Amino acid sequence: MNENRKMSGQDLQVVFATPLDAVVLAGTHTNLKRLIDGSNKAFLEIAGRVLVQHVVDALQGAGQVDQVFVVGPVAQLGQALQGLPPRVHLVPQEGKMLANCWAGIRASENLRRAAGEAGVNERPLLIISSDLPLVSPAAIDDFIRRCADAERQDAKSYGMHVGVAEERSLEAYYPRDGQPGIRRPYVHLSCGRLRLANIYVARPRQLLHSEFLQTGFSYRKAIDWRNVLKLAGSLFRQPGGWQAAWLTLRLQATLMASRGRGRWYRRLRSGNTPERIESACGTVLGGLVKIVTTPYGGLSLDVDDVEDFRVLSERHADWSRPGVASPPGGKNAAPQTTA
Repeated sequence: MNENRKMSGQDLQVVFATPLDAVVLAGTHTNLKRLIDGSNKAFLEIAGRVLVQHVVDALQGAGQVDQVFVVGPVAQLGQALQGLPPRVHLVPQEGKMLANCWAGIRASENLRRAAGEAGVNERPLLIISSDLPLVSPAAIDDFIRRCADAERQDAKSYGMHVGVAEERSLEAYYPRDGQPGIRRPYVHLSCGRLRLANIYVARPRQLLHSEFLQTGFSYRKAIDWRNVLKLAGSLFRQPGGWQAAWLTLRLQATLMASRGRGRWYRRLRSGNTPERIESACGTVLGGLVKIVTTPYGGLSLDVDDVEDFRVLSERHADWSRPGVASPPGGKNAAPQTTA
């Protein structure tokens, strides 16, 4: 199935047992606040290509990716993504984010079973947002490699690898020298200040309570205390969710205390370890969860609102240059943390 794959680097070896199928989430959201000028973000144009085209092109260029399943309004996707190779499949959207994600997952599984493959339910997939104008084949391949390295090092098969970007990799996109930029709040962990990226490697059949991902997505804007309280309340109702609820409130308290960087901030932050977060999330989702740091900060810069769209449109040419798009320290730099 992977005869037409391109490679983003020379002599790139497949790091999982086989290249991963990718699910691209490009659904039309029913919440008007998630639209930009009334439009599905996937079809906004930056640098002459709609956003979903940026993502699909990067996936086609990634050596670690095989089949690509784009979930969204099929008629509109067909017009936007004309002339694509057979390994790019359009999947009708079914509803909210999680329902669309499962539509893409099932499409991948059905294709694999039709080809007579075994162990389809255990096969990992890449899941990625459709509104990432700074995505690149190198960033995708690097993230998949880091997920595979984590599994070999830990001798575990994870239900979900959650991509995060460190502060150091996002500083290049800050406003400076009179130029516009993007600066967003971080989650303050003991190892550094991090933001969720918009990329995951998952074995969804290993997550017994994957339905909670929709709740987490709906209340993910932690800058709003109302969302934090709603999320914490939802976590309390989950089996074993008290630890995750407590950590949610603790992370928000750490963010508020970070303005002074005093004793309470240092004490709170020191207890926000990746291991505690992985354990709490794994309990709620019913499977093993691993936090994986990508040094490609552009994976965290989705088009969140009108201002993001304006800035990313204006700065795309600058931010796509190799010196900016590559991770700090070079293409193969190891993850760094920020104190």
